Amino acid sequence: MEMQTPRWLLLLSALTLVSGLGCGSDVPPKTGEEDNNSSEPDDDGKEEDEGGDEDKAPAESGTDSGKAPAKDSGAGPKPSGTDAGAGKDKDAGASTGSDAGASGDKDDGGSTSTGDSSVPTGSGAGAGSCGPEVTTSAAELGDTKKLGPWKPMHVERTGPSGASWVYYPEGLGKDGLKHPVFQWGPGAGTGPSNYLDHLNLLASHGFVIVSQPSTNSGKAALDWILKQNETQGSMWFGKLDTGRVARGGHSMGALQSMSESDDDRLKLTVLVCGGAGGGGGAAKIDYPSIFLGGTGESGTRNFVADYGEVKGPSVFVTHTMADHISCARDNMGPWVAMMRWHLCGEEDKWKKEFQEGGTYCKAPWEACKSKGL
Repeated sequence: MEMQTPRWLLLLSALTLVSGLGCGSDVPPKTGEEDNNSSEPDDDGKEEDEGGDEDKAPAESGTDSGKAPAKDSGAGPKPSGTDAGAGKDKDAGASTGSDAGASGDKDDGGSTSTGDSSVPTGSGAGAGSCGPEVTTSAAELGDTKKLGPWKPMHVERTGPSGASWVYYPEGLGKDGLKHPVFQWGPGAGTGPSNYLDHLNLLASHGFVIVSQPSTNSGKAALDWILKQNETQGSMWFGKLDTGRVARGGHSMGALQSMSESDDDRLKLTVLVCGGAGGGGGAAKIDYPSIFLGGTGESGTRNFVADYGEVKGPSVFVTHTMADHISCARDNMGPWVAMMRWHLCGEEDKWKKEFQEGGTYCKAPWEACKSKGL
């Protein structure tokens, strides 16, 4: 009997083929070496500069910048000199949305630890399970220029193949705090630097985020970062909460996250404008999930069947002004709120925002629906 190709795999292939046209990625792919700035294309495909020169998407060669990947020592990056065991992290002094001109001390694995804002370092003492209390309103929670209580940092050229980046809060593990872990899958043809604003915002809320180029395995990156928590000498040693783990992705990254959703470690999945139209693995999601879409956007239309298949508690919100490219940025509010709800133990604060009359169930969001809450 002839076997039929799974529908999600066909969709994944299609997204990859058209990624050069801007479909399936947060930034259209380019050639050359990255300069580590974050920008997004506008509707006509031109990029808007949000604080630096144009960001160039990583080459799909297993590295994130066209540079030779650093050798993976198995112990992760080991910069020296901060209270986290991380190294002399420089504050770039750049505005949120740009990492231009930032530099840091290279570790023995070739990675760079870079400061991404001048926000004061948070303290884990006497605060919630993600650190200091957040006072930002639900309406402003997704504003990438209004960071959370932690100063976001990142390490480049690390992970299982030397192509991943890890975003994290400065003061990692302060006062014994163990940080929730999130694995992010970029859209086709892009990599971690293309989502610098997004992942800086998450790190400023106390999360540790590992991300890899779109051609690399998200599961391998997640396996690697969790192993670092048990590896003596790693800057992540003993500082991660392996009981609070989530995955997510945009477009191709969402499809990959969905296809690998049968993972007992996961407590949440965040899917952004990248639906399979059913049969892509959503039926295996028996834990909380959120579907983030844009009006009239094809990945969102495909989400309808996927949302119908999930077995765990789930929320589906659609931003009225988001297209495929801007979908992740425009939905940062509900994205952060969902993570704080399920990974920081803040149900009382954020659950109501996904219900009738809540922030994420009225303009600019529409078609807000939920099940199993």
